[in-house]
Amino acid sequence: MAASTAGWQSGGDPVYFSSPGVALVTWNPDLRAVCLEPQAWANTREAQAVLDASIRALRHHHGSRWLLDGRRMKAIERADRDWITRNWLTRAGAAGLKLAAIVQPASPATRVSKNGIDVRFFATVEMAAEWLTSPHAAD
Repeated sequence: MAASTAGWQSGGDPVYFSSPGVALVTWNPDLRAVCLEPQAWANTREAQAVLDASIRALRHHHGSRWLLDGRRMKAIERADRDWITRNWLTRAGAAGLKLAAIVQPASPATRVSKNGIDVRFFATVEMAAEWLTSPHAAD
């Protein structure tokens, strides 16, 4: 079972979820963004706990930005993708999420969800961070 924390990581960024081999969810004050580093979750309960931790961090910091470093992420099960689409995106938008940068090995692409969240995909964390903090990225 994944361990969830809401304290401070020794490096300084607040930790909202940490479980080796599952994921790490932190708040990055420089980006003013929730940062999710998933590896693999074994079941739907872990997937939901990881993503719900992102919503807690958004609310706690009145945030509007989310950075997912998906370079080491494993495939997401269909049931989890459906839950993300039907449940999590709506709640994340209600929590204030406006910009979502997703780092993946493939080339950049853009998608605006029907919830009004501007989602962009990037090949590197640096490119994602640059977009999140650019002047055109409205809070």
